[in-house]
Amino acid sequence: MMSGTYFKQEVLRMTGGVLLFYVTYIILLLCSLLLLAAFTWSGSTLIAYASYMGISGIFMSVSGAVLIVLGILQVAFIVLFLFSRPKTKVPYRTVVTEKEQPVLFDFIHKLVQQTRTALPKKVYLVPDVNAVVFHSPGIAGLFGEADKNLVIGLGMVNSLNISEFKMVLAHEFGHFSQRSMKLVLHVYTINRIIYNILYENKGWRNALIWLSNKGLLAALLSRLFVLLAAGLHFLFRNMHELINRQYMRLSREMEFNADEVALSICGTDNAISAMRRAEMSNACFLQLLQKVSAWAQQQRFIRNIYEAHSMLIKYHAKRHSTPLDHQQLPQYNDDQFGTTVRSQVQFRDRWASHPTQEEREQRYLAADIPGVTIPQSAWTLFHNAAALQEQMSRQVYQVLAPEAGPGQWETAADLIREIEASHEQYAFPAQYNNYYNDRPFSDVPSGKLEPFPEEEQILYTLSNLYAKEHWLRIRHYFRDIQDAATLQAIISREIQVAHFTYGNVQYRSHEAPKILDKLQQQIARDKEWLQEHDQLCLRYHYTFALQHTQEAAVNLEEQYKCILSHQTKAAALNEIAAMIMESIPIIYSSHNISREGTDHRLRILRHEATQLQQLLQDLSCQHHISDQWEPDLQQKVAHFIQYQYPYLREHLPSPEELETMHEISAAVSDHYNNSIVLMKKDFLYHCLDFSELSVAR
Repeated sequence: MMSGTYFKQEVLRMTGGVLLFYVTYIILLLCSLLLLAAFTWSGSTLIAYASYMGISGIFMSVSGAVLIVLGILQVAFIVLFLFSRPKTKVPYRTVVTEKEQPVLFDFIHKLVQQTRTALPKKVYLVPDVNAVVFHSPGIAGLFGEADKNLVIGLGMVNSLNISEFKMVLAHEFGHFSQRSMKLVLHVYTINRIIYNILYENKGWRNALIWLSNKGLLAALLSRLFVLLAAGLHFLFRNMHELINRQYMRLSREMEFNADEVALSICGTDNAISAMRRAEMSNACFLQLLQKVSAWAQQQRFIRNIYEAHSMLIKYHAKRHSTPLDHQQLPQYNDDQFGTTVRSQVQFRDRWASHPTQEEREQRYLAADIPGVTIPQSAWTLFHNAAALQEQMSRQVYQVLAPEAGPGQWETAADLIREIEASHEQYAFPAQYNNYYNDRPFSDVPSGKLEPFPEEEQILYTLSNLYAKEHWLRIRHYFRDIQDAATLQAIISREIQVAHFTYGNVQYRSHEAPKILDKLQQQIARDKEWLQEHDQLCLRYHYTFALQHTQEAAVNLEEQYKCILSHQTKAAALNEIAAMIMESIPIIYSSHNISREGTDHRLRILRHEATQLQQLLQDLSCQHHISDQWEPDLQQKVAHFIQYQYPYLREHLPSPEELETMHEISAAVSDHYNNSIVLMKKDFLYHCLDFSELSVAR
């Protein structure tokens, strides 16, 4: 478990960072006031002497007045720069009271006694899968004894039993007991101040624009203030990075500390199941919100999104063969979570403010604390749960579609059936064991495919060609490709980190080339294996097709090559969409780009536009693809081909025109990729007719 000494060291470092910010902030204000005093004294002195100097005293008086005005202006600028009223967006929260939810508050009271912490001042309900604690904002909270509040996400309640819900709340109450929580409030306040200074504060910008229009001298003065602002921006950006880098390390230790508190009360098994169910529940909730939002745009609504959320959780459990307990909650075991393939490259020293799931589970298992499981749903702690779910569902719609009104009420089952139908529409046959899922088909060598010799044919079957272990190797292969790109970014300094971990071993950044070299060798071996195995699978089906007719075998091979051709075009379309998106900020950026750089980027953009026009013309003529586009997209494509593309060849496009161009390429790319998935599905079902299954029939 966590070392108390190390935790105290992190708290002291974080305290030093916070104090450094406040001292810097105060010094800036004091320096500004001292400059004001110095300029005012100097200006007043010049004006006083000017009265004895005759005509030349007029120039001295003007100089003195200018100094006084400069002092006042720099104070005004610093005040405008450092102080403004930030526009904070508070997530929608609903306060609940003990009178409204007596059973819940009785549960909280007992848990507070067990964790030996303070009772939360307020308890809020929010829609999502979450639970957090926070201090009440304000100066009193920063430097006095702040109230602590608890936020409970109803999506979390929807996916846990009482013991797991207790684990989640006990973890949050573990934060209540940490004196370092006050530092979290300071860091939050500092981040809000810095973000406002860097990105939201327009007061000083508007003042400089006003000043620059008041004559030549005022314009020169405004230029000096712009340089001052650039220096202050540099200072606060580095201050932000320093404080947050230190906060990341402290935050991880705070999570471990809160885990210890909760684990001692709830036990290892409840801790692991709570974390796993919450993770999968959150993924289902986010998917549900996307569907609910799309339905709202069609004036289709459901009264209770939590009913749909529960049904979606059960649907995903069914798809992945996950058993359900007596409360219809999924029971995730090690095998099901072991199929998740995660990146091996991590930047824990800089980016990970929370420990990973694997790290937390390892600590839970090492503690091996027994616990009592109460299997009833956490909803049993809430009075009139159904009405509460419908109330929160209405609030979700207010956020997702504030202007949409209930046009047509649908049932939760209707929504799940539509999600299920979408999955089934693009699902490949189960006999392939996910072998072809989420990846392109491999290229085949030029020339005619060779069928298996008779003695070799008996060696291969669907079960051994498409064994489940092949799918896991393919997942690792594509994971390694992404990891190689990340390591290359570390080498080229696009990602600037001092350390990184690979395979749970920490390395310094200069060791990345050594890791990349080994990884690329593994990628090369896996690529060769995948190409050979894909070709082996194709030859297997080709051999059975040849036993039917020569024409069937030729058609099967041509169908595969047709899919490869479409894959190539889709990859080109994806690259064009990415290039256009990348060009928008480069062409229209006013910083760090020369005229030559802009012209070069514009030439690249026009070349991509030529490629896009050719691809769109080609796809428009393939009606089995273009007929699936929405009418609005078909009109945009036609307009781009006929009008917008010739315009781009002659003129510098506006940002809006580039965004439209990207929108078209991205939308067509999405549709095209979906069409290719359907082509693959049709091909794979066709292949089943040329296998041992067809012989058995």
